[in-house]
Amino acid sequence: MTEWNDNREQENMEAGPDGREEEQTPELEEQEDGRTERESLRYVYPGKKEPVGRFGSRRWGTRLKMAVLLLLVAVAGFVVGHVILLFASGNGVNNFKVMTKLTMLEAYVDHFFLDETDGSRLEDYIYKGYIAGLDDPYAAYYNEEEYAQLMEEDSGEYVGIGVTVRQDPDTGYVLVEQVNKGGPAYNAGVQADDIIMAVDGEDTAELGLQDTVALIKKNEKPVVLTILRGSESMELTVDKSQIVMETVTWEMKENHTGYIAVSQFIDNTSEQFNEALTSLTEEGMTSLIIDLRDNGGGLLTACLDMVSRFVPDEKLIVYTEDKKGNRTEYNSDSVDVIDLPVVLLVNENSASASEIMTGCLKDYGIATIVGETTYGKGIVQNIMPLPDGSAVKMTVSKYYTPNGSNIHEVGITPDVTVEMSDEEWAAAQDDPAKDTQLHEAYQILAGQKQQ
Repeated sequence: MTEWNDNREQENMEAGPDGREEEQTPELEEQEDGRTERESLRYVYPGKKEPVGRFGSRRWGTRLKMAVLLLLVAVAGFVVGHVILLFASGNGVNNFKVMTKLTMLEAYVDHFFLDETDGSRLEDYIYKGYIAGLDDPYAAYYNEEEYAQLMEEDSGEYVGIGVTVRQDPDTGYVLVEQVNKGGPAYNAGVQADDIIMAVDGEDTAELGLQDTVALIKKNEKPVVLTILRGSESMELTVDKSQIVMETVTWEMKENHTGYIAVSQFIDNTSEQFNEALTSLTEEGMTSLIIDLRDNGGGLLTACLDMVSRFVPDEKLIVYTEDKKGNRTEYNSDSVDVIDLPVVLLVNENSASASEIMTGCLKDYGIATIVGETTYGKGIVQNIMPLPDGSAVKMTVSKYYTPNGSNIHEVGITPDVTVEMSDEEWAAAQDDPAKDTQLHEAYQILAGQKQQ
């Protein structure tokens, strides 16, 4: 690169005959390239000369400057871009502020918190808190273990003891809601309404529901449950086995009326539903009652398979619209449509996929809806896996029945309303003769047969 010198060269001057100073012509040396020194000089501006070598140093110097300038611009753009990403995200969160505050919180915890900390748990709750901030009651963050458990439950098959449990909101202990007949827990003497106080000696109120379930299913070894039944405490050792969740039960009722109860929609539900239809058809079924009461929903895919048994091929079952107005349609792919009088039983706890089935069969007049106005969940959640094995679930769209109705926070009004109190519903579980909604379904089907 050329080095500039602002000091002018001292030229050789001497006085001529007339007293004027006369410039003496210096002796010029020939350069290596055959040019004289004068020929190798070029004026940039008066008083400044830039020597130009064989390879045109000014031209190469300019190019080098441009290259450096472009490099600086590229680096600056990269830095600015990452600073923008650091300071703000598309949803308005100031990431730089969050990172700074988390660093301060971590320092406080490290220096002042009395007990030991679990880094993985703290990290999980950062993500859980972020998703909770969406104010979406159906959104959730699942760590790797929780997501694996969720997928196992949705599949309908798992290694366990065969019970359905929930957590008592007052005591924190885990309660047995249902025991699968013939399963390991049933064979060991576990009963519905038992309180599981401990699992292998660990208090379930301290563990919480998810950790209690995870501990029960931890491996294939037998598990020891500390049970409280009334005022009696006992320890039961329970083996584990491959459990197939029974979400569909069926039987033939009076007047060749088939009855199918569906408790939820998971992967194996449609298979069990088809098995029920086949069995009842072989027994001579001439009408059908589908019971979706207390069915909180589940997988859309299972619901679509089941509804396709009643809706002709390629007819619309349901459609969704996302935040950008994009519409996705789900049509029947039926190969064998059931053509019988159908009554669908619903109540205020029939939600989500149950309402998709109800709304579709009602819109097309395929089934008569009996019971109480449904829950009113007309939105769809997607579960999106993350690279580390965790996942996030959030609401992504609204769904609409074939007639274009969105039933969110409204529900579906039955064709025939029959209300039952909690006490009446509980009594009907032990004595079907007290089930007034089921009785109304029989009456409707009997009338349709007479017409």
